[in-house]
Amino acid sequence: MTIRIVSIVIVAAALTGCAGDKCLNESDCNDSGADAREEVPPDLEHRIAARSSWEGTPEGVAVLAMLNDESTTLEVLDTEVPLDRRAAGNLIAHRDGGDRLWGTTDDDVFSNMDEVDAVRFVGPKSIDRLVLFANTTGWVPGGEDLLGVYDGVSFTVVEAEATLEVVNDVPAHVLDIDFGLDARAVDSIMRARPVETVDALSRLYYVGGSALRTLKAESLALVNQD
Repeated sequence: MTIRIVSIVIVAAALTGCAGDKCLNESDCNDSGADAREEVPPDLEHRIAARSSWEGTPEGVAVLAMLNDESTTLEVLDTEVPLDRRAAGNLIAHRDGGDRLWGTTDDDVFSNMDEVDAVRFVGPKSIDRLVLFANTTGWVPGGEDLLGVYDGVSFTVVEAEATLEVVNDVPAHVLDIDFGLDARAVDSIMRARPVETVDALSRLYYVGGSALRTLKAESLALVNQD
């Protein structure tokens, strides 16, 4: 399976400024913590990808879980991650809703990484710091941990990796004839390869719950044969 490998440090250096109009000026996108950044741990490097690929990755799932957890306070985001205090405050305010209390009916928890990135004063550097913090503090799922549920089909990290390996490797006739997928789903997959996440796979035309169940089962069978 081909995965784009890009260091967080390189990504942060290349992506200056913030998306859209979230920052008033260039200085608003700067981190409030020390300028020195930790190197990405070796076991994480194979998963570092372009910004559009965070959604559906173990790291993206980890950031969402961490941000939505009660233990993640303004102080944690401000001093431990660390983020610009305005970004930290806006993330907490978004999550906790109008009453500024966690765990109440008006909470607006983060459901995807685009929602996180849309928060005012949260730019590329902030996302990189959140990913690194989630990784180093044990939030990233692995192995048999649940990665997510896509079109009603649950995938552990291992199941997702096996499915993507097969989806990106087997020829079209295997997907069509051996797996019995709709020809339109096969065409959609072949055009999109390499598919980097199950989330991305689930968003392809004609790839719904039935196709995902088939791909998961057939992929696990092939991997277990090896």
